[in-house]
Amino acid sequence: MKLLRPIAVPLFLAALLLVAHGQAVKSSAYLSAEHKFAFIAENGSRQHPSTRPTVVTANEWNAYINEGGVKLPDGVTSVRLTTQLAVIHGDAEVDFDRLTANRTRNNPLLQLFTGKHHVTAVAHASAIRGLATIQVDTVQFDGVEIPRFALEFFAGKFLRPKYGNAIGMDSTFPLKNRIDTAVLGPNQVTISQR
Repeated sequence: MKLLRPIAVPLFLAALLLVAHGQAVKSSAYLSAEHKFAFIAENGSRQHPSTRPTVVTANEWNAYINEGGVKLPDGVTSVRLTTQLAVIHGDAEVDFDRLTANRTRNNPLLQLFTGKHHVTAVAHASAIRGLATIQVDTVQFDGVEIPRFALEFFAGKFLRPKYGNAIGMDSTFPLKNRIDTAVLGPNQVTISQR
């Protein structure tokens, strides 16, 4: 133990300094996801991409999302996505006052979307022949299911104008990087490029 102490103290201090200066150390799951996403991007830019599938696990994509690999909308934190065959389960903490930037004052229906809530969603998803389709089945705020019409209104009013047509209750959009298929399985997705 005495031999480890001269090494452990400087490493601990170095880690504290990195975190204090905004250069947080990334987890191994984050680094693995980053490596796989870089491969997918590089492979997609090739004239003849490798058809070898890339498997990304829930631990990897959750680390990537929550450790800064994805710029989350203001007010969205603690995102956790899990998958089953063709189904995505999502959980997040959402501060709707920050997400909507106080644009709810002029519409009484939007008063539903205020404050901080634990949001869960279940959706069916598929990706084949370069097109992804996501169909949201349910969304709950703090365990209470939100009516579909209210969610469609919110998505159309606030999310689509800011994040594009890939956001909605039923969305179809082209995949990038020559991704042909993405098959959801138990806490993993298998991505094939063409």
